[in-house]
Amino acid sequence: MIILNVLLVAVEYFSMNYDLQVSIEELIQLANACNMEVKEVIIQKLNERTPQYYIGKGKVNEIKNHLYDIDMVIFNEELSPMQVKNLTDALLIEVSDRSDLILRIFEQRAKSQEAKLQVKIARNQYLLPRLAGMRKDIYSQQGGSGFRGSGEKQIELDKRMIHKQIVQYQKELNQLVSRRQTQRKRRKKHDMKIVSLVGYTNSGKSSLLNYFSDKKVLEKDMLFATLETSTRAVALNHQQKILMNDTVGFIDQLPHHLIKAFRSTLEEVKEADLLLHVVDASSDNLQKHIDTTKEVLKELGIENTPVLYVYNKIDKIQETIFVPQDPYVIISVKEEYNLDILQEKIISLLFNDYEQLEIFIPYSEGKDYQYLKQNYPVDKEEFLDEYIYLSLKVSLNDYNYFKKYR
Repeated sequence: MIILNVLLVAVEYFSMNYDLQVSIEELIQLANACNMEVKEVIIQKLNERTPQYYIGKGKVNEIKNHLYDIDMVIFNEELSPMQVKNLTDALLIEVSDRSDLILRIFEQRAKSQEAKLQVKIARNQYLLPRLAGMRKDIYSQQGGSGFRGSGEKQIELDKRMIHKQIVQYQKELNQLVSRRQTQRKRRKKHDMKIVSLVGYTNSGKSSLLNYFSDKKVLEKDMLFATLETSTRAVALNHQQKILMNDTVGFIDQLPHHLIKAFRSTLEEVKEADLLLHVVDASSDNLQKHIDTTKEVLKELGIENTPVLYVYNKIDKIQETIFVPQDPYVIISVKEEYNLDILQEKIISLLFNDYEQLEIFIPYSEGKDYQYLKQNYPVDKEEFLDEYIYLSLKVSLNDYNYFKKYR
């Protein structure tokens, strides 16, 4: 496995709206996830970022003296196409940024056809405005005013090709999305409740889904271990049946290209009856993680779905040092602590609109009896001479259908 040596660069400026130290720590984790070794971190304080280089020109010259045994320089924020070009020309080394790093991780981790298409779309949207800087060797050959001639023709051809690829990928993605929508309609027809796990990357969503399901998803202590939505049938307290979705984790400064591209996968979240907002309770940046997740959900148009805050990894801290948001449950998936309380809380929030039903089903209506037994926990059941007596809570739709047996 090839390990790249990288140098990280960040700017601390007056109008920044995030914690720089936390952001750098995440950038180091992102680099490690890309099989990169961070050799050095350089930070510059400026009133504002410079349009030419992002950093000051003097700092560019200083960085040149730190490039021994360095394969790439990575900047903490997304660079403009002109900044990438100017920095590459000045440093004579590959220049990358936070958005590119996240895209690289997604390209490595994408397994399903849907995830691969989404990453391709995001990558092409990222590349489009950067074509001139990437292919300056071709485009600058003609020289002259405005780089006209074959160079201009080549960049237009490349842009057209990428636009064409985006359209084709989007068409293929729409076909997969259409299948998803058909599956969702089937679920709605059977009136199954849907719970979606959302939250900051590496908060424990996949571990929680694996606790409830026999069919495991990948869980790993690293950023973006999960990229595609996984849906599992879950029986809460071994009785109440629901569908539970695991989703891609969010991160601060998540590139807009990725939010846009993964919108189709996150459509699953829009269909949820309840969101479990999983939070790493041991993180020093707990509130920032919550706020970031809320911001992404808002951008996706998900604001009115009921939310249960699930504070995970409580085993990693000695005492509760945060003020939880209501409604909430404090758990540890690793230690299986309070997971019974979590299930009861989910049930109370999901099924508070269910109606109590007492019915007598004729033995000749075996299909209806089987349907109820398979989909609902039964409070009481008696086999009489001509009927089967059932007492249970059901959805309003099923209540209206089965009340004929009262």
